Amino acid sequence: MSRHAIRSTLAGLTLALSAGVVAAPALAATQEGPAAGHMKEQGRHHHKKMMRDGVWLPGVGPLSKAQIESLKLDAKQQGLVDQARQAQRDVHKSRRDAGATGRDALKAQLDSGKLDPRALLAESDKRHEQFRAQATQVRDKWLAVWDSLNEAQRGQVTEIAKANQARMSERHARMQERMQKRHAEGGQSAAPAGAATAN
Repeated sequence: MSRHAIRSTLAGLTLALSAGVVAAPALAATQEGPAAGHMKEQGRHHHKKMMRDGVWLPGVGPLSKAQIESLKLDAKQQGLVDQARQAQRDVHKSRRDAGATGRDALKAQLDSGKLDPRALLAESDKRHEQFRAQATQVRDKWLAVWDSLNEAQRGQVTEIAKANQARMSERHARMQERMQKRHAEGGQSAAPAGAATAN
């Protein structure tokens, strides 16, 4: 293998690795995202709007704006919600900015012709540690919202979570049925094709 081919391969691998490292926080942040089918039903930006207006309770999941309004939060509780939302926005902004910083660092190394994947990964690891600390702070702010709820409000949230869990279980069961049906149909159509080639 020529030296040029090795350099090209190394550059491609480094670019792919860097893209994965930069994209990882964004992918990790989408764990609360709705399934693709749900997105089609609700519109492309429904989830973003819900999270802008709703609440994300760690370990429980999302509560919509209407569900939050049904809790009839007092001024102190609403203040805690606003603080948690702002902290969440700040973390998202810093992640976007860090992604741009990582891409700029890679571009600078590529432009200079001195590619150093270890340095790129060290910077990425440092950013990940920072994000982990920020995520913990945001989680604690959302948990402070939970701690501020009275027993009646917590009961309402529990009922909402039960309903959400039931809907998710139903969707999961339907998905499993569809997958089993596809596998069964795929197995039947593959058998005649295999038999035809054997003759």
